[in-house]
Amino acid sequence: MLFLNRSIPRVSQIASRFPLLFLTTLFGLTIPQSALASNITVASPVSGTSASSTVWVRAHNIGCNGLTPTAFGYSIDNSSAFTLGVTPYDIDVTHQSIGGGAHVVHFKSWTNNGICPVVDSTFTAGGGSSIGAAPNPAPATLPPNAASNDLDSASAWEYEHDGGTPGESRGSTVFPATTPVYDDAREFYMTYSNHGGERWHLSFGKNPNVTHFILDTYIYFVDPDQVQNLELDMNQVTSSGSTVIFGTQCSSISKTWEYVYVSGNSPHWRPSNIGCNPRSWAPNTWHHVQIAFHREGEGKVVHEWVNFDGTRSTFQNAIGDSSLRLGWAAGDLLVNYQLDGNNASSGSITSYVHKMTVASW
Repeated sequence: MLFLNRSIPRVSQIASRFPLLFLTTLFGLTIPQSALASNITVASPVSGTSASSTVWVRAHNIGCNGLTPTAFGYSIDNSSAFTLGVTPYDIDVTHQSIGGGAHVVHFKSWTNNGICPVVDSTFTAGGGSSIGAAPNPAPATLPPNAASNDLDSASAWEYEHDGGTPGESRGSTVFPATTPVYDDAREFYMTYSNHGGERWHLSFGKNPNVTHFILDTYIYFVDPDQVQNLELDMNQVTSSGSTVIFGTQCSSISKTWEYVYVSGNSPHWRPSNIGCNPRSWAPNTWHHVQIAFHREGEGKVVHEWVNFDGTRSTFQNAIGDSSLRLGWAAGDLLVNYQLDGNNASSGSITSYVHKMTVASW
């Protein structure tokens, strides 16, 4: 199981981009709107939560009425200021300043048919830290690619069969892969026998000092019934050389988000209070997963929460030692993506990952 048998691998621009229908709607002119179904997932700020005065605005959009989006953005309260997403599919603004009190973020999407139904998120600024509060570390503490760059586009991904699983597996990965929505997603493909697991991993930075992490990504399964476990992990090597395992997996066996703890100098899985079963995920659908955890001292890991498709769930008592002496280089930061096959005989899994990021502070 896990990832122990490997070594570490070292308004003029708007006018030109969008149709007239977008411009007339954006700047307040009245146009007919069809009764379109919206498909916007708001990751932050989650409606009904509190946030600091610096808000992380993040949302995912796949258009409406079966049409792909041509534009995506947001405005706050009654302001005429409008912020475009980084793509027509994604908004990712890590430090949106806002005054104290109650506010509404209006998420707006357009297709070639016009505007989709607006999705609103109501929250209170000036309260305690929450999913709506962006991590706000000093820039010097952020490793390369944290929070803003896509790890799925990195060229140094490696992979192998996980010797801790039974059976066999063979994997591959392709970027960019053509998917039903994105052309810049990474494909993770594997064949397996007897519940074999394949592990993909990326060394993406060096920082032994950061203690808090949010792993954020979109995941797409063609046939989720083939997936016994989906594992999403972070590793950090401290200054003294301890490898800290921030391990989580969505398990069809326990039907929970499991977390890793170390006992007897080996890692083990423990079920949590948060339900999850990858086999029950909707097929051919993008699912948004965010996982937060932090380290206390040298190797004690606290698993904080999971946000799945906009629903946030808090871990209860998911705390424990999670460090090993593996001889890895101090400061290394790694991310792991692993799939275990569900069939006792054989099968294959096709999955895609889009916009995988790790925020740290």
